[in-house]
Amino acid sequence: MTPDIHFNRWMKRAAILFLLVLAYLLFIDIALPLTSYAMVQRPVVTVAPQVSGVVTDVLVENNAQVNKGDVLFRIDARDYRLALEKAELALSQVSQTNAALKAQLAQAEAAVQEADVAVTEAQRELQRAESLHQRKLSSQQALDQAQTRLDSAKAHYQAALESRNATRVQLGDDGEDNLRVRQARNALAQAQLNLSRTTVVAPEAGVVSNLQLLPGTQANAGQSLISLVAAGNGRIAADYREKSLLNIDPDAAAWVVFDALPGEVVHAHLDSRDMGVAKGQLLANGQLAQLDDSDRWVRDAQRVRVYLQADAGALPNALVSGSRATVMMSASDSGLLAWLAAAQMHIISWLRYVY
Repeated sequence: MTPDIHFNRWMKRAAILFLLVLAYLLFIDIALPLTSYAMVQRPVVTVAPQVSGVVTDVLVENNAQVNKGDVLFRIDARDYRLALEKAELALSQVSQTNAALKAQLAQAEAAVQEADVAVTEAQRELQRAESLHQRKLSSQQALDQAQTRLDSAKAHYQAALESRNATRVQLGDDGEDNLRVRQARNALAQAQLNLSRTTVVAPEAGVVSNLQLLPGTQANAGQSLISLVAAGNGRIAADYREKSLLNIDPDAAAWVVFDALPGEVVHAHLDSRDMGVAKGQLLANGQLAQLDDSDRWVRDAQRVRVYLQADAGALPNALVSGSRATVMMSASDSGLLAWLAAAQMHIISWLRYVY
C-alpha cells in the first residue's frame, strides 16, 4: 500500500468521523439541547425600615440564619416615644374639649328654653295689649311696645337656636364616633405603630447576606439596609438559544450540573419560560427604531430564558443564589434519550473537577 492510498483512507475515515460527530451534535441540539448559561436564583428579600432614625443596635451577623419575626436591628426610639406621649396628651385634650363643649351645649339648651318662655310671655302681653286697645283702655304706643317686645323675644329665641346648633356641630357625634376623638385616636395609633417600627424584624426566614449595617448609621424610611436570601427555595434560570426550544414540551425533563457540586447531577423539570427579552420590548418613548447595523455573516443566536424546578422540591442548600450551572433538557419521554442525557451529564459533572 502506497503512502498516498494510506493517506486517502485516513482522510476518508476522518471525514466520516467528522460527519458522524456533526450529525450527533445536530441530533443532540434538537433532541437534548444543552446550555451552560444557567444559574440558581433564590428569592432575596430586602429589608428596609419604615421609619427614619439612627441605628442603635444590630442584632444579627453576616450569614446568620434568621426566622420570620426575629429582630434584625433597632432604630433610636426617643423621638417616637415623645410623639406617642404627644398623641396621648392630644387625646386627653380632646376629651376635655368635648366635656367643655357638652357643658356649653347644656347652657345653650337652657338659653333656648329661656328664650322660648320669653316669646310665650311676649305673645300673651301682646294679646292683652290688643284687647285693651280694642276697648279703648290703652294707647297705640302701649300696643306698639308690646309688639316690639315680642319681636325682640323672637329674635333672641332664634339667636339661642343658632348658638345651640353651632355648639352641636362643633361637638359632633357623641362617644367614640366623635370626629376629634377619632382623629386623636388615629394619631395615637400612628404614633404607636411608628414606635413599634423602630424595632425591625425579619419579614421572612432566610440567611443574612453581605451585611454592612453598623450602629450609628442613619436609616431612612424605605432605604434597604439588609438582604435576606431565602433558604430552601429557589429555581434554575437557563438561557437557551430560541431554536433549541422548538421541540421542548412545557414540562420537559431536565438534568442539571452545578459548578459548586462537581460530580453530582440533579434531576429537574421545565417550569416556565419568558415570552420575550429586553431587546424585544416596545416602549412608547417617542424615539425612532434603533436598527442592528452588524455586518457579520453569522450573527449571534437569540437566547430565551427558561426556569426549571428541581424534582426533589428544593435545591441543595450549598448552592448560593447565582451559582453557575449547566442544563440539558429532553425533547421527548424516550428512555434512550433519558439514558443518553444522564450519561452525558454525568461525564460533564466529572469534568467540573478539571475546570
